[in-house]
Amino acid sequence: MIKSKQSAFTIVELIVVIVVIGILATISITSYGLIQSRAATETLKLDVQKATSQIASYKANTGGYPATGAEVDDGKGLSKSTDTTYEYTSGDDYYCLEATSTQAGASTFYSSSSNNGSVGTGTCPLDPVNWLTIGSQVWAKYNLNVGTRINGAVVQTNNGGTNEVEKYCYDDLEANCTANNNGGLYRWDEAMQYVTTEGAQGICPAGSHIPSDNDIKILEMQLGMSQAEADAANYYRGTDQGDQLKPGGTSGLNMPFAGGSEYADGSFFSLSQNAGWWSSTESSASAWSRDVFIGESTVLRTTNEKGYGFSVRCLGN
Repeated sequence: MIKSKQSAFTIVELIVVIVVIGILATISITSYGLIQSRAATETLKLDVQKATSQIASYKANTGGYPATGAEVDDGKGLSKSTDTTYEYTSGDDYYCLEATSTQAGASTFYSSSSNNGSVGTGTCPLDPVNWLTIGSQVWAKYNLNVGTRINGAVVQTNNGGTNEVEKYCYDDLEANCTANNNGGLYRWDEAMQYVTTEGAQGICPAGSHIPSDNDIKILEMQLGMSQAEADAANYYRGTDQGDQLKPGGTSGLNMPFAGGSEYADGSFFSLSQNAGWWSSTESSASAWSRDVFIGESTVLRTTNEKGYGFSVRCLGN
């Protein structure tokens, strides 16, 4: 009688089987994770669409946007799912609703009247009350006025790494920071919050940054400068771009003649005569800046010692 031989798995075959099972398990887990993420994203989108309808209904009934999301639906608040959280802000002619999910991998959705009530991934546009669109850019309408005032003779520092913002006000008077929307005066390092990365946020609010030298060139060219004029340095450039940037100018930026402070002794100069503001672009031990003088129609592009105190005008990301 002849007995048939039964084949058995070799060690190599067993390893192959284990590897295949592992791959299949990984694929299954990944697929499940993607399904969960897509489901969470779709839930977010639906939540924002429902909330957008509630806000639109509120405005139709009251004539304005709710100050908080909790005011909607007779005080019940904005409709949302368990895993969704909202961040809501509003102004006279805009609102911004951001929705995020606690489920991993879900996208962030927003809706804003200043963006025609659209729903999409990303973050809310900067509000049109304090920000102005010029061409492809969104600029702050006002100079920054943040931080604690210190006397001009005292050097602004990072205070042991605490990043407590310090500012100068012309002639050491707080009223000069608020008059005419002058804002504070900041040394370059303070404005940049002690980093040297071009385009850093610095002391600007979230969603914006200290404009680079090239950012300001783009602004100037959007106001009519040629590339060659924008690239020129250390003299007045352009035609009437300075006039456009001045208070009452057609750009809408209304750069106030806030003056500046000296790097050497902290004294102040040129209030009501000069509007000077920093870029985030270094040039050796100095940094690029712009100046618009009351008697000039053009714009000065030059470098200044970082210890000077100038204005800061932020640019949206």
